[in-house]
Amino acid sequence: MLTYEKDIKPIKITAREAYKQSVGTEEYLNTLKDVYSDIQGNIDDGYTNAHFFYDSMSLVNRVYRELLAQDYNLTLEKEKTCYHLTVDWSDVDLDPNKKYILPLEEAETTDGAYYYAVRDGGKWQIAVSYNPSELEAF
Repeated sequence: MLTYEKDIKPIKITAREAYKQSVGTEEYLNTLKDVYSDIQGNIDDGYTNAHFFYDSMSLVNRVYRELLAQDYNLTLEKEKTCYHLTVDWSDVDLDPNKKYILPLEEAETTDGAYYYAVRDGGKWQIAVSYNPSELEAF
C-alpha cells in the first residue's frame, strides 16, 4: 500500500518554473524576438499588419496572449498544416488627450512612496506619490 510520507517525493519547484520548463522557454523567447522584429520591419515598410505561421499550438497560444496583452488586433486561424496568426495595428485608437497611469511594481519604494508612469497627452513621466488616492485625479 502506498503512503504519502513513504512513497511520494514532492519536487521543490514553483508552478511558474515548471511551466517555463515544460513549454520550451528559449524557443518561445526566440519566437517572440522574431515576431517583434518582423512587426518593426513592417512598420518601417509602412504596413499596418504582419502574418505569422506556426506548427505548434502551444507556441502560437503564448505568442497570441503576449500580443493581446500589448493591445494588437489579432486573428488566429487553423489552416491545413499550421496556424496562421495575423497581427494588425491599423485600428488602434489611442486618444492623445487621455491620461494613463501605470504602477511601477519593480521600482523600489522609500518611505512609503508609490512610483507611477503617467502618460499625459503625448509624454510619459514618472510620478511619485505618498498617497495612492492622489493619483485618482488623473
